[in-house]
Amino acid sequence: MKLLNVPNILSIIRLFLVFPLIIFLEVNKPFYVFILIIIGGLTDYFDGLIARKFNLKTRLGAILDPLSDKVFYLIPLVFLCKNNLIPFWSLTLILFRELIISSLRNSTKDGLPASQLGKFKTFFFFIAIITFFSPLKIELLNNFAIISYWIGFFLTFTTLFGYLRIKKNLI
Repeated sequence: MKLLNVPNILSIIRLFLVFPLIIFLEVNKPFYVFILIIIGGLTDYFDGLIARKFNLKTRLGAILDPLSDKVFYLIPLVFLCKNNLIPFWSLTLILFRELIISSLRNSTKDGLPASQLGKFKTFFFFIAIITFFSPLKIELLNNFAIISYWIGFFLTFTTLFGYLRIKKNLI
């Protein structure tokens, strides 16, 4: 099976989008951050869709896709934390969870593919980030962003326990 298939290329593109994302966060260009996050979300959706539809799943993809997702949503979350829009303690716990899951993925033969709840977690974080950086500054959207963030946070730990249960059964 070819390693550089379309889904893996889309995950690599999402990884490289992190560099302009960081620049636009640093120079305070929220509209460009908003656009990049939408592009990142679309590449995430299509890489999974194409991988499933054409059976292009690879070990590299099982590692690359979740890594790209994590990097792509964690960087804006760090920015939101830095600007006191989300609490530092919650981001610290999210980062701790991601380190645990990454080490589990590296120690498992198939890369420990994302669970359905893990996909929902990523979805809610993407929704929270898109909404936080939306050019529309409406209090209702801000509240929606905060609710989406906390749903993603809750799913972060629900999925952690699910992955730990899977890992225990693999040993």
